[in-house]
Amino acid sequence: MIKMNEEVQYNDEKEKKSLPHSFIKKIATSAIFMAVGLVLSYLNPFAYFEIFGTKINPFAHFINAITGVLIGLIFSCVTALGIAILRYSLGIGSIHAFHGGITGAFVVGIVSYLLRKKFPKYVELAAFTEPLGTIFIGGTIAHLITPIGNIFAIESLFTFWALFALSCIPGCIMGYIILIVLKKAKITWEDFY
Repeated sequence: MIKMNEEVQYNDEKEKKSLPHSFIKKIATSAIFMAVGLVLSYLNPFAYFEIFGTKINPFAHFINAITGVLIGLIFSCVTALGIAILRYSLGIGSIHAFHGGITGAFVVGIVSYLLRKKFPKYVELAAFTEPLGTIFIGGTIAHLITPIGNIFAIESLFTFWALFALSCIPGCIMGYIILIVLKKAKITWEDFY
């Protein structure tokens, strides 16, 4: 009997030392969303329509809005990076997929973290902050990397902001709708923490 109790204690200690269940769940969710992001990029009607080096893809921002709220800052940024790498290497994304996606995921991840601490009931609203990162940070980086004409031309900056807005505003709205549907199905950010 004593030996059996020692085995149970050993197994409990072994489980405590292994990776937490929520960490594994976040990794799996991130990988699934990378695959979904790649598939949706192929189905995107704008995927092959290039304007000034940008390819409009609302589905990447749709995924940023969802992952930023559900799995948090780090895994959201990793998911955005994975999607950007896959899209760029397969030719269905441009170099702007990197800074456009990651900056949006970063802002959603930070705002959702803050909302989880202060107003956990409204954490899904963080999805609407995705354009702040994508348009203003990502669009500005796009202007600095590949300016249209002169780097000091303000029209170039506004053009990139407008192009990034065409992509991320519909994406964050779709992401918010999916988050509300998931919440009604009892799948929330709390399942990943």
